[in-house]
Amino acid sequence: MRLRKVVVLLLWLAWAPWALGVLLNGTAAKVGKTIITVEDAYFYHALGAFKTGSETSLNRPSPAELRKTVQKIIFEEMVALEAQSFKFQEVPKGLAQAQINRQKGKSRPEQWRQILSRFGKTEGEALALLDRSILVERFVQRKVETLTPIITDVEVERYFRQNPGRFKDKTVETAKPTIVLILKKQRVESGLEEWIRFLKKKYAVAEYLES
Repeated sequence: MRLRKVVVLLLWLAWAPWALGVLLNGTAAKVGKTIITVEDAYFYHALGAFKTGSETSLNRPSPAELRKTVQKIIFEEMVALEAQSFKFQEVPKGLAQAQINRQKGKSRPEQWRQILSRFGKTEGEALALLDRSILVERFVQRKVETLTPIITDVEVERYFRQNPGRFKDKTVETAKPTIVLILKKQRVESGLEEWIRFLKKKYAVAEYLES
């Protein structure tokens, strides 16, 4: 499963079934003792937009985009804490700096300065946030690898028998590669959903944005 799809799936699994709460004094969410403010979300959104080359990085996100951004920050905070507990540090040095330099090299250094000035941040603080995003991506990929099961022939044959309409003109052997992918995807999604529930409980996640 590709990493970008995994992250999107994780975010959906984490928040799609639950309603959001009420905005309290600029506090968007909490992860343990860490408070995430609406302004934090605006800064995170601006960084993401700049990194992808958007010319509207200083525009404030819509309410829907704000909620999605807060969810991303919560997710990263949880996973970063979990990665820290495992002493996971497999992030190449300078990768975040290289991402920013690519955009600054496209005649956009002034836009970068405006972002930092608007939110009162240093470049070091911005790069630390981007480094965390990279760390989270690497840790999630490692987690997916641990959740990816070995599918046995017995499981393949059982699925083939239980879903005859999906494989009308195929034998068990010709359908096997497809069935293996289906079963692996199901197991990984189930494992990720359980992992997210565990992280939300472990790190006492609370979200306060209204729906």
